[in-house]
Amino acid sequence: MSKRHRRVPPPLELTSMKELLEWYLTHLCTVRVIDPRGYRVRFRPENFVHLILIKNKYGEEPRNAHLTLREIEKERICFTSGRYDQQRAREISWARTIAENPDFICGNWQALGTGNEAYVRNLGSHDTPQHRVLICKVIGTVRQAITIFPRERIGEKESFAKIWP
Repeated sequence: MSKRHRRVPPPLELTSMKELLEWYLTHLCTVRVIDPRGYRVRFRPENFVHLILIKNKYGEEPRNAHLTLREIEKERICFTSGRYDQQRAREISWARTIAENPDFICGNWQALGTGNEAYVRNLGSHDTPQHRVLICKVIGTVRQAITIFPRERIGEKESFAKIWP
């Protein structure tokens, strides 16, 4: 099986927010992830909050990511329905595969989104696609992961701004 068509890791079992954070730090933040163009894709600890869409009791993303991470480590922030995105949390294990083996990379098409590039990969089949998008901010030769989300279909708007291949 070629590197490009490597199997996708299974979605993560969500046991605790602290364990998920530890998984993220170990498997994404401390490893060297290289995209097909040779650029490093960096996952920073503070981006964990946005990657899985953690929200406070007012339904907003916490302003201080470092404080939020400390609260997770102290187990003061746990999995609470409506306070994080369960799908994005379970599928965070797919982020490395998307970064290293995207179907294509294009400009970020989101009007209000931050980040410059979108790594797009169909993790399903041609008949039943499961597109996932990893948005990265360009910082010189480094791509910093900002967010990841599912996308039902990819159309002309996305493929029109194609950067790679």
